Amino acid sequence: MQTKQIVIETGEQEFTFNVTGQAYNKYLNSTTPTNKIQPATNFLLATVEDAQKKDLKTLLQQPGAALHMVGTVIEDYTPEFNFSVKKSKSEPSE
Repeated sequence: MQTKQIVIETGEQEFTFNVTGQAYNKYLNSTTPTNKIQPATNFLLATVEDAQKKDLKTLLQQPGAALHMVGTVIEDYTPEFNFSVKKSKSEPSE
């Protein structure tokens, strides 16, 4: 899987994330209904450029920052899909 570089602007600074399919899948597999913040933080710190980790850790101490930022990164990483359900011929039409 290819690496996609995603740059997020926070108003005061930029963070560059290098997201791979493996990191993306690991993040999705680690989230649970009762555990969202730590997987988001881990994903962001694992994919941000090394020189920016200290500044990112500071930013992520703010309430909700990890979830908002991970949502932005994941949204940009995920390709757009156009899936639809085709009706079966055995089903009556409306």
